[in-house]
Amino acid sequence: MHAVPSPFDKMPFLWGSATAAYQCEGAWNEGGKGLSEWDYFNSIDWMNVNGADGRVASDFYHRFEEDLDLIAEGGQNALRLSLCWSRILPDGTGRPNEEGLSFYDRLINSCLDRNIEPNVVLLHYDLPYPIAMAGGWSNACTADAFEDYARICFERFGDRVKLWSTLDEPQFYSYNANIAGLYPPCRKADIHSYLQWQYNEMLASAKAVALYHEMNLPGAIGVVHNGSLIEVAAGTDNPAEVYAAADFFNNRMVLCPALEGKLPLELDEMLEKLGTFLYRVPGENEIFAAGKGDYLNLNVYARRYVTNWNNSPTCAKVDSVGGGATIERQIVAPLYETLVDTTVPHNQWGREILPRIMHDSLVDIMERYENPIVLTENGHGSLETPDENGYVEDNDRIEVIGAFLESLSEALREGSNVRGYYIWSTVDLYSWVNGYKKRYGLVRVDFDHGLTRIPKKSWTWYRDFISRDAARRTDA
Repeated sequence: MHAVPSPFDKMPFLWGSATAAYQCEGAWNEGGKGLSEWDYFNSIDWMNVNGADGRVASDFYHRFEEDLDLIAEGGQNALRLSLCWSRILPDGTGRPNEEGLSFYDRLINSCLDRNIEPNVVLLHYDLPYPIAMAGGWSNACTADAFEDYARICFERFGDRVKLWSTLDEPQFYSYNANIAGLYPPCRKADIHSYLQWQYNEMLASAKAVALYHEMNLPGAIGVVHNGSLIEVAAGTDNPAEVYAAADFFNNRMVLCPALEGKLPLELDEMLEKLGTFLYRVPGENEIFAAGKGDYLNLNVYARRYVTNWNNSPTCAKVDSVGGGATIERQIVAPLYETLVDTTVPHNQWGREILPRIMHDSLVDIMERYENPIVLTENGHGSLETPDENGYVEDNDRIEVIGAFLESLSEALREGSNVRGYYIWSTVDLYSWVNGYKKRYGLVRVDFDHGLTRIPKKSWTWYRDFISRDAARRTDA
C-alpha cells in the first residue's frame, strides 16, 4: 500500500496562476516538436470557427523568463503548467526529443530559481497527432503510450517537480470532444464515446500514478478535475435520482478512480439507462486500485443546476464566440437536463457567475473524500478594451475572483483541506475555440504589437491580496 507523501507539509500555502502548453507556448514546429492534434485541427479552415490557433500563442516558449519574472514580482509562489507530449515525443511514442526535454529542464529550473513551485500536468488536451490517428482516447492502447510518456517525464523531472497531475479535466475534455462537438474530433451527443474516453483516460491516469508510486519519487500525484457541483432545482420529481444521475455524468467517472481507486458502483446501472456500454480491459480492478491518487487538483468555475429530463434529445449549448446570446445548457437523455437560473448573472459566454459554489464545492468534496485539494483553476473570462497605453482596468475580474476567494476563506475556516489556489490564467493566451478575444490573464498580451506584456489592475490586486494573506498567517 502506497503511503501518501506530504510534500505540502514542506510548502507554504500555494498562491499562483495557471497556464497550459498549447495555449501559451507557441513554437509549434520548433525544437524538434511533433504535430499535435490541435495543430492539425486548427489548420482546417472550416473547423476553426474563430480563425485563431496556438502556433504562436503568447510565445511562452521564448518568453517564459519574462513571464516567470512577472509571476515572482506579483508575489506568487507557484505555477501550474503542462508539458507538451509531442514536444517530448514527436511521434507520440519512441525515442524522446532531447531538445524538448531540455526546454522543460530550463523552465522547471527557472521556476525553482525564483522560488516558484511548479505543479506539472502531463497532458492538457494536446494529444500527439499520431496517437489521435490511432484512435486517441477511443483506443485503450493510448493508456499504455501515456504510461511510457509519463515514465520519461518522471525520470527526467521527478527529482525537482514535487506536484504532478496526469491529465487535465478528463471529463470536460471528453465532453467538448464528444457531446458539445467543440474539440477534435468534434462528435456531438455521442454518449458512448464520451464515457469510453473517460474510462481510457482514467486507465491512463491510473497507470501513470502507479508508476510514479513504484518509482518512489518525493512528491504527490493526482488528476485535474473540473468540479461540477450538482444542485437540483426546487420542484424536481425524484430529486435524489436526478442528483445521482447528474453527479455520475459530470463527476464520478473521474473522482471515483482518482480518489477511491475504483469505478463508480452505479456504472452498469447508468450504462443501461443510457443505452450504451464500455469496452473494458482485463484486470481493470487491479489497475484502478493501484492508481489511486494522492491529492486532487480541482478547477472551480460553475455548477450544474439540474431538473427532470423533458423528453428532448441529448445536446449541449455552448457559446464559442462570446456574444452573450447563448446560455450554457445540457440535456442528457433520459437522465436530466439543466435549467437557466434567471436570478444568477452570466458572463459573456453564458456561464454562471456564482462565487458561493467555491465553498459548496469544497465542502462537497471534503464530505466524500479525504485527499488534499489544490485549486488549480478559477478565473473570469471577459472581452476587454485596454486604454491608450494598453492597460486594462479589469474591475469585473477583481470583483468576481475576490468573491470566489471569500468563499474559499469560508471553506478553509470550516476545515477544508486546501493547500493552494491558482488563478486562470498567468497571462492572456489562446482560449481553445474561443480564440484570443476571451481574456483570462492577470497580464495583458498585446497580440497585435509584438506580444508585449502589460500587467492588468488584477495583477496588482492579486499581488496585494497574497501579501495580506502572508501577513495574516505570520500574525496567526
